[in-house]
Amino acid sequence: MTTEITRVTMIKLPSDGHVAVALEGFEKFTKAQQKNGKPYILSMQAGAANGNVKDQGFNFVAKSVFKNKEDMAYYETECTGHNEFKTFLKENAPVTALMTVYFTPGYSYNA
Repeated sequence: MTTEITRVTMIKLPSDGHVAVALEGFEKFTKAQQKNGKPYILSMQAGAANGNVKDQGFNFVAKSVFKNKEDMAYYETECTGHNEFKTFLKENAPVTALMTVYFTPGYSYNA
């Protein structure tokens, strides 16, 4: 059984033009994320939203995988890189709404 945590965040940005700006900031953040001097997030992905969430106004989606709940808690409260990314968004691509869920996979498949 895995203890990995997958966290998915959907964000509403003012326009699709802000999505490209958010992606630039996300790329910088992925290179800066550290805990105890080392990268700690197992994987990170982000991109423009498609499908039904786009119809609801969410136009940016990010997915992160953490080793455990403690690393996710660090990310949410203490990670300098994450806090800098949130500040970057406020200044360059203001978030108008946000929805986050996380889960421990009960089943995984890899081709």
